[in-house]
Amino acid sequence: MGKIYRSRAPLRLGLAGGGTDVSPYSDLFGGAILNATISLFAYVDVEKTGDGNVVFEAKDFETKETYKIGAPIPTSGQLNLLKGVYSRIMKDYPFEHQGLKITSYVQAPPGSGLGSSSTLVVALIGAFVEMLKLPLGEYDIARYAYEIERIDLNLQGGKQDQYAATFGGFNYMEFSKMIKLS
Repeated sequence: MGKIYRSRAPLRLGLAGGGTDVSPYSDLFGGAILNATISLFAYVDVEKTGDGNVVFEAKDFETKETYKIGAPIPTSGQLNLLKGVYSRIMKDYPFEHQGLKITSYVQAPPGSGLGSSSTLVVALIGAFVEMLKLPLGEYDIARYAYEIERIDLNLQGGKQDQYAATFGGFNYMEFSKMIKLS
């Protein structure tokens, strides 16, 4: 067994303004939300294994997928968030390894309204930031998580979850409408 890098991020409870952070509403009208993180978390371990594989495992779904290092990793299926973060990290911060096992556990199911998918993405980025000593601050991590979910993986959702999971605590956020140039 190799070294294990652990990270966790808190889930959030929306208090006011839910939906005003979702495109196209926020792009057209702006928006404002109030949320607070709670004592439920997404947990991620990234372990260096040396076995020539990249293993993705979601303990809460009892699901596991294994790929040989260098083999294409499709960003689809139940583990698309784990695979999407790994793929983006490898693209932006390529590093050599002899094998990794990425394990996750989220204390709330998808669709719970607690921002579980975004929180999982933030936790995994946090583990990679620690492992690779990446120069990413809190705003960078939140923005990176947003880009991976909304752009790379084309998942629908708002803008608040990644920031709440990264910063924790009580959060008030405002979203400016996008200016359209003719």
